Amino acid sequence: MFSLERFLKAIVLFYLVAAFLGSFLWIALLESGALDGLAIGPLNLAVFKEYQSYLFAGTIGGTLYCLRLFYWNNIRGKLNIRKWWIWYFLRPIMSAGTAVTTIVLFQSGILLIDLSESQFGKVGLAFLIGYGFGKVMDKLDGLTETLFNGSTTPSNRPSDPGKDTSGSQSARSGDGFGNGSANPDQPIKQIKENQYPK
Repeated sequence: MFSLERFLKAIVLFYLVAAFLGSFLWIALLESGALDGLAIGPLNLAVFKEYQSYLFAGTIGGTLYCLRLFYWNNIRGKLNIRKWWIWYFLRPIMSAGTAVTTIVLFQSGILLIDLSESQFGKVGLAFLIGYGFGKVMDKLDGLTETLFNGSTTPSNRPSDPGKDTSGSQSARSGDGFGNGSANPDQPIKQIKENQYPK
């Protein structure tokens, strides 16, 4: 008998595993030089080699986080895949983009952190950015509000779709949702409520 929930779980799991393993494979191909002569139209794939490494390291981090949530919520019978499938699809993509742009912000000096000159150090940081995407976005939100709004106090923040407009910042500080959502069915909150088995 066809079950939409089982089908969605299978598709999401296949996507996450393919993104996870495919990212490792792409980084290995980049580092081995196998893609150096490859071009897609006028675009030579070797030109942005280091940025591709950051992109796929961020994807690995974001996908690993998703796989962890998928696993823990599924074994406890709390995976609401009908509601959160789009989150599982978009999180690795958003993690990848955030990893690249955050590394660029560090390299440009806009964000003050002393980056290692080692490519491996930058790739490792890109992985951590992808894995901790929610926390990184909270920091970037605070930075942009300080730079362009002049204040980080909750009462002066403009409302944003999907965020708490009451002026309360509990979604950022106290309950650890990681993306400004006050929804108790958030996948991140689910795993934090059900800690690892002892």
